[in-house]
Amino acid sequence: MDNRQKIVTSAKEMFWRHGYSTTSPRQVMEASGVGQGSYYHHFPAKTDLAREVVVANGRDLLEKTRAAMRDLPTGRERLAGVLSLAGDALAGCRVGGFTYDAGMLAEPELREAIGSVFAALAEVVEEAVRDGKADGSLSSELVPEETTAMLLAVLQGVFVLARATGSQKSADAAVAGALALLTP
Repeated sequence: MDNRQKIVTSAKEMFWRHGYSTTSPRQVMEASGVGQGSYYHHFPAKTDLAREVVVANGRDLLEKTRAAMRDLPTGRERLAGVLSLAGDALAGCRVGGFTYDAGMLAEPELREAIGSVFAALAEVVEEAVRDGKADGSLSSELVPEETTAMLLAVLQGVFVLARATGSQKSADAAVAGALALLTP
């Protein structure tokens, strides 16, 4: 693993566990085993590193989403696959969690990076909604954009509920409720 990747890998974990705002470049350097010169060569500003982390976490989230949908024949089944990502809701979402860090949201480029991940995720989900309407597995009355927004809100909400209650049960109930609403 090259130094850039060591820094990103360490920062992904540290930003997730401790938050972007409370993690210093020095802590990332120590965790990655990379010296100051190499660190600042790759990431002149902390926001440069944070953007890289958001993009990497977003790429991971999109890959997991596509994998959860792969080979499922109907739009509704693909959406159930997406909602299955809440199967470990106590772990939280490594992209959505950044929206609780005021330091991330205070930086326009970081807010934009987070928004871009959710826009890409919405495209994937909306395609499944449209497919479900076309194949009859979802109601023809659904508005794809609204249904997509609801599903993303449910998915992010289950992480919050599970973490707040310390129980996967609340997440499972929310997922079951969303799936029931999608029944044609």
